Amino acid sequence: MATGTVESRTCGGTGGMLDAERKKATFDVLKLTHLLDGGPKKTKRRHFILSPTKDLDTSDKPNWEREEHLAQHVKTFMGIHEAYWNIIPTREEAAWMSENSMISGALMNHYGLFLPTLSSQANDDQKFQWAMPALQLQIIGSYGQTELGHGSNVRGLQTIAEYDAKTEEFILNTPTLRSLKWWPGALGKVGTHTIVYAQLIIEGKEYGVHSFILQIRDENHQPLPGIELGDVGNKLGDHGNDTGFMRLTNVRIPRDRMLAKNQQVTPEGKYVLSEAKMKNSKLHYATMMFTRGSMVKSSGGWLARAVTIATRYSCVRTQGFVDTKTTTYKAQERPIIDYQVQRYRLFKQIALSYAIKFTGKWMLQSFSQLEGGDSSFQLKDLDGLPFLAATSAGLKALCTFLAWTGVEDCRKCCGGNGYLLSSGVSQISADYVWQTTAEGDWIVLMLQTGRFLVKTMRNAFKGESVTGPVDYMAPLVNLKDPKSFRADKFAPKRATTFEELTNLDYLLTLFKNKCLSAIVDVGSAMNWQLGSGNEDDPNYSESLNKVGLDLTDAVRIHCYTFLLHNFIEAIRNKEHSDPKVVEVLEKVCALYAISIMSDDSRWIGYLDGKTTVLVKSALVRLLDELRPNAVALVDAFDIPDRVLGSTIGGSDGMVYEKLFEQAKKSTLNKREVFEGYEEVLRPRLDVEFLKGGNRRLGPKL
Repeated sequence: MATGTVESRTCGGTGGMLDAERKKATFDVLKLTHLLDGGPKKTKRRHFILSPTKDLDTSDKPNWEREEHLAQHVKTFMGIHEAYWNIIPTREEAAWMSENSMISGALMNHYGLFLPTLSSQANDDQKFQWAMPALQLQIIGSYGQTELGHGSNVRGLQTIAEYDAKTEEFILNTPTLRSLKWWPGALGKVGTHTIVYAQLIIEGKEYGVHSFILQIRDENHQPLPGIELGDVGNKLGDHGNDTGFMRLTNVRIPRDRMLAKNQQVTPEGKYVLSEAKMKNSKLHYATMMFTRGSMVKSSGGWLARAVTIATRYSCVRTQGFVDTKTTTYKAQERPIIDYQVQRYRLFKQIALSYAIKFTGKWMLQSFSQLEGGDSSFQLKDLDGLPFLAATSAGLKALCTFLAWTGVEDCRKCCGGNGYLLSSGVSQISADYVWQTTAEGDWIVLMLQTGRFLVKTMRNAFKGESVTGPVDYMAPLVNLKDPKSFRADKFAPKRATTFEELTNLDYLLTLFKNKCLSAIVDVGSAMNWQLGSGNEDDPNYSESLNKVGLDLTDAVRIHCYTFLLHNFIEAIRNKEHSDPKVVEVLEKVCALYAISIMSDDSRWIGYLDGKTTVLVKSALVRLLDELRPNAVALVDAFDIPDRVLGSTIGGSDGMVYEKLFEQAKKSTLNKREVFEGYEEVLRPRLDVEFLKGGNRRLGPKL
């Protein structure tokens, strides 16, 4: 008999339940893991990248104060990276680290933002001076872009850098309260340097936002003159991150502190652009684009962690009798995953995790193409930059939002125990939510992608071909009379059977037609006055503002469709195909698409009544067919128990033992009588009555 299968005073009796679930699987879990990673060699490499944490114990993390979170993060991060500082990770390897982080915090900004900015924007001399010591953690950097009064509108930043030709120095100031740097991680307490984004001013003329490297603390870790630093205060989660503020008062830095790969200021004060910068004036936003893309990739990983916990717990937790007519409390109870609504909530998030993960891989591959096939952070294919910038904005927005709402629903799926920090899933929810607004509020970023879609629609009218993720606009090419255009004429024939509806090619065609319908609605709402598409045109910007709701709807379905496309492409990858894996992934992919059609009110009216009924019945059938693979599908994510950090989602299913053991570690249990009892509670209690204990108080009844 398996360990922990018999219920007793010390055992919950759930030890064999997950193994029993695993035996129901219809596919080889390891083969699906290889598909997610990109092959057995990639899986082996991922295991190596994660190996430094194999002996790391963070079981006491729920009881840490914020100071300990920060200290433990720095200690662990330094220990791991000092041992492997000579290994420069690829983007994919960095994503693995992020998705499997056990103590996230300040220093993730150093590798995730500071170093990539140096790599992409510094010239060779600057890289030698700062990037090399940064790689070895001899200096610690942050990314000083966001201000107290400005976030998404980078062009509106108010920090200024005025050039003084007499001394060949820049003078940095945050002249107003709203211009304080606000929110950068590693700025509050840990960092020694930061990259400051500031408005460049030469002889009173504005040259826009540029980046400068600034040392902020001295050899004793004290702020340098003219620099005021601090932490912004306690947050909902992410306690290991010293989210900071910075005020600058007449801080002078040498001329060579402006990152100068794409532009420079000569000693006499002449502003000179590189050829690449002349071709694309927004190269200095590259770090943001790369960061947003990385956040798409990691969002699938964080959601996978949460749904792994919730799915395993739902297979172990029983509630409600199988035989409702039973008269004994000892009768068999039903695992909560066997309730249809619970099963739907879980499988919807499983499907979304896979969809985001596959699109995250596409993002990394696209970045590699921009960089000419490596992870050098050097943009070489500038022609693909506008599309990828717009795509990364919308995907970052939607994927982080969906991931967080999914994490939260996974927490709720775990009932009261999901509220405990020791469950792991509540900690994920608190630590992850900030990513929905980081690097741009999710709605603002959706609208950035919306601008791109409107521009593409306008260009299609002019005769430009549309390919790739916007190929659904092909019917609009050379369109002479948009007011009479009807997207439904290009819709696929209505599905009438389960097989037709769940066919992936059919679903993709249907989603693309919904995209076409949505962007046509935007054009109609603008009365087809699409303007120049120039961001500096106030009339155009106001026109877009007036159709903001329609535009976000169009971006949402565009991104959903893009996720679906990448999901299908991954399934059909011949290099890693296995018939059984393909079979189950096709069902998961169909569930992803059909759950959107079922849940999203924007499909009401687009689908007729009969199709709506078919969608619901197909959803129920897919849930039943996928049920045997519930645990196998989350096992394929291959997330170590130490990373999950969960009392209720471990791979062994020993839920109740871990919950009780962790409860005993609560800091409140260190002393029997709580602090303040004597002063606050005891004076109000009837002490004489309490002396009686559980003895009989009166005559026997």
